[in-house]
Amino acid sequence: MPNVDNVKLGACSVTWKSTDLGFTKGGVEVEVSTAKKKIMVDQFGETDVNEYILGRSITVRIPIAESDLEILTNIIPGSTLVTDSVDSNKKRIDVPSGAGTSLRALAGALTLHPYDQPASYVDEDVTIPLAAPSGDIQFSFRHDEEKIYAVEFTGYVDNTTGLLYQVGDLTATA
Repeated sequence: MPNVDNVKLGACSVTWKSTDLGFTKGGVEVEVSTAKKKIMVDQFGETDVNEYILGRSITVRIPIAESDLEILTNIIPGSTLVTDSVDSNKKRIDVPSGAGTSLRALAGALTLHPYDQPASYVDEDVTIPLAAPSGDIQFSFRHDEEKIYAVEFTGYVDNTTGLLYQVGDLTATA
């Protein structure tokens, strides 16, 4: 029977490799895509007789609202945070070209958790065990809007388990 309690609203908190990525603005978006192969036979013309899954991918788009150099260093692959040796308030991020950097090697757990729920409530968490930021970042300077850092994370399959992502309580056992 349908249950109105299953209809949810709200923002989420985002953690990557146990680091809170801070406030967001505009909504975190998750896109799961499934590549498929349609099967047809001569006897039925252009009518599908079956379809096979070839693979899945998951992408998370996060509009980060905080202009925090430590957070930005975490989400820009290969970047380093430089803190002045005399005045620790003086900081910058150095970003190399990154050519040849393995994003999978940088991957870690990305978790989306309902913001209005306590940390102990994990029934609606979305976890991608191996996720990494793509390195693409968009932001703009506008006189009438917050500066938002649009960051995209890609999930990678665990080559030993075949796992791509999980929804719910990670402590649940079969």
